[in-house]
Amino acid sequence: MKKNIIILASICIICMPFSILSAQNKYTLEECRELALKNNIKIRSAKIDIESAQAQENDAKAAYFPTVMGGATYFHATDDILKEKVTLSSEDQAKIGETITALGLDVSALGNLPSEYTFGMIQHGTFVNLMALEPIYAGGKITAANKLARLQTNVKKLQLEQSENDVRQTVERYYWQLVSLYEKVKTLDAAEEQLRSIKKDADNAVDAGVALKNDQLTVQLKLNEIEANRLKINNAIRLSKMLLGQYTGTGEADVVVSNAYDIAEPASLLIPTDEALMQRVETQMLDKNVEAQQLQKKMKQGERLPTVAVGGVAMYQDMTSIGKTKVIGMATISVPISEWWSNSGVKRQNLAIQKAKEEREDNLQLMRIQMQSAYDNLDAAYQQVQIAYKSIEQSEENLRMNRDFYQAGTSGMSDLLDAQTQNQKAKDQLTDAVIEYQNAKTAYLVVTGR
Repeated sequence: MKKNIIILASICIICMPFSILSAQNKYTLEECRELALKNNIKIRSAKIDIESAQAQENDAKAAYFPTVMGGATYFHATDDILKEKVTLSSEDQAKIGETITALGLDVSALGNLPSEYTFGMIQHGTFVNLMALEPIYAGGKITAANKLARLQTNVKKLQLEQSENDVRQTVERYYWQLVSLYEKVKTLDAAEEQLRSIKKDADNAVDAGVALKNDQLTVQLKLNEIEANRLKINNAIRLSKMLLGQYTGTGEADVVVSNAYDIAEPASLLIPTDEALMQRVETQMLDKNVEAQQLQKKMKQGERLPTVAVGGVAMYQDMTSIGKTKVIGMATISVPISEWWSNSGVKRQNLAIQKAKEEREDNLQLMRIQMQSAYDNLDAAYQQVQIAYKSIEQSEENLRMNRDFYQAGTSGMSDLLDAQTQNQKAKDQLTDAVIEYQNAKTAYLVVTGR
């Protein structure tokens, strides 16, 4: 006996951490949303895209500042770069002779001098320059490019918001799927309790000789069916936990079952279509697309306008062992003359703007239809819940009556089990209808920008 107590205590100690861990891994719907938004790869990728767009926006701002270029060159040649050969004519020699005589020197020395001379210079040298050029006017291209870069960052932020909506909707679907399985376990528990009570009635009837043993076997088969269904649901619960855990980044997640059956009338969630349309992320993205095409047009127009810039150059050079520094101011104007008779780029951009506007209007119409469809689905799901409640009331009354008939001997076991099956089916239908309502509610909130 003492040995059994020690073994039992050891099992309890081993199992305790797992019980605690299981309790720690239970999450509410709001916690599941937060974890998914924090850990989901789709959200992390969208945030990286925003950082990339912001870096591109900073690159575009650099065009407002001067362009600075510097360079240095040193060269050393194997021979003088500049060479000049000088040949003395007879007249030149006569003049030199006169000069020598005037100096009181012997003119006969002139005969020993060569008549050709070679002069060379610049064998090595250094160049250093620094140039800065500030754009004054660039046809609006710089301003348009910066606006376009900023717009792209805003689009990436809208895409992040869109991804967050998708993640919320998906994680809620996984959450309610797990809740649905837990509710079906409760239904199985209730059905098993009903069947055990029915089996007790069957046992008493057989013992009293008013029923056949076949009634006991029929009820036992139904109990076996309950156990088989329980195994299937438990397997589905385990897989659903893994799926929810993967999506929330928790490995394996269990849920705190909230009051899923507390549902609101669809009219309380209704919002005017035009108001909802303005709240949609997709609407804002369509507006951004039109704006982007308009900015692209401004950039195309800017390519046909002159570019004006001012700047200066500081230079240092040394080729004769005497360094010199110079500073030069400059102004430049670049005129794209060939673009003046080419208007195809602007025309194509006008067509792109028209296309973006038409796509916007078409998608707005589709979103209006989508919102109406989502509300219709929500209203239908709500009505299905109400019908399911009525079905449960009727099936429970049918079960009660058939049990009374069986106990009175006026009805057979098959009728009683059929009534029990209908009651179990009605409860499962209620669970399915409630979960369908919760998913339809989430879908309607998403498509109305909430």
